[in-house]
Amino acid sequence: MNKALWGEMIVMSVRDPAGLARRLIAMHLSREVLWTGLALAAVANTVFFSLSELLMPAPAGLPLLFQSPFIYLAMVTGGLILTVIMIYWAGRVLGGKGTLGDVAAVVLWLQVLRILVQTATLVLSLAVPLLAMVLVLAATVLGLYITLHFIAQAHRFTSLARAGGTMILSIVMMAIALSVLLAVFGGVFFGGATHV
Repeated sequence: MNKALWGEMIVMSVRDPAGLARRLIAMHLSREVLWTGLALAAVANTVFFSLSELLMPAPAGLPLLFQSPFIYLAMVTGGLILTVIMIYWAGRVLGGKGTLGDVAAVVLWLQVLRILVQTATLVLSLAVPLLAMVLVLAATVLGLYITLHFIAQAHRFTSLARAGGTMILSIVMMAIALSVLLAVFGGVFFGGATHV
């Protein structure tokens, strides 16, 4: 995609998120492109995390998860995969008709937007920290609005309420899945052994 198209899609994300979601789905991106894109998004997320740590070091004594970029990358990658799967299944439970590829396409674009916000936030944090906080707050609210429209279109819902239900159900399902994973691997990622 050329720069003009990228810019158009970024603006459309705010002005007409439902229309952009339909456009993304209509591209019928291959499974390889979607999963490679999500993997690259996880790498970009990890790079920004590492840069933030270099520029603004966090307090000592943090869990191993936040000390090793490789573990952080694995967690982010797993989180993205889990997000796609849970939104897909939660939507299907509520009557959605989207495919795993449809959900992956909109989640991938959400990651593109997230990377753009991370870049702007990192720059502003160094120059005008207060503006960085305002940007994060605005991006959170706007991100929720965009996500609801994306989920609605991915699952062919006619209302945002059902998309909201899908989001809530997917979060609950993800929390359960993460609880199981933490029970098994928590000692590794958080630097301690579990004792009964």
